[in-house]
Amino acid sequence: MAREEILRTERLVLRPVEAGDADDMSTMVGDFEVVRHTGTWPWPADPAFTKKRCSVGFGDNGGWLVAHAGSDLVGTVGIGPDSDFGYMLPRDHWGRGFATEMGRVVINHAFATGRWNGLKACVFDDNPASARVLQKLGFAEGAACTGFCTSRDGDFPIRTFTLDALQA
Repeated sequence: MAREEILRTERLVLRPVEAGDADDMSTMVGDFEVVRHTGTWPWPADPAFTKKRCSVGFGDNGGWLVAHAGSDLVGTVGIGPDSDFGYMLPRDHWGRGFATEMGRVVINHAFATGRWNGLKACVFDDNPASARVLQKLGFAEGAACTGFCTSRDGDFPIRTFTLDALQA
């Protein structure tokens, strides 16, 4: 996704991550229950790591967006350079449909631009809510394997998912 792109839903405005998002992001990744479900965020939270991630937009080969409802950070969502789809939400926004809403607009945009013809995602086995989000978005479950979790410093069972543009 290009740095200037802004996506909108009924409830949300999604725009590229920028350095000014570091404080809100630090609050979100300062909750172990949030980062334990991610592969790459450290624990305890590292403000310098968060600031660096925000300043580079999580990597320009893909694209990561922050979603806001008014001035409230609802989460992040995006596609990494290897077609890896992911999202992260503060705990107070879990269970309110935001992950599905963010995911749907990003996936629709990604496939409409023709930049991606397929996406992949994985979730740790102990995060069934995230697996349900992926299923709602049309992802098909694939093989089970293990993946490294930085915040928990170890390998854990994961479920893999794929989505082809033709399925979306």
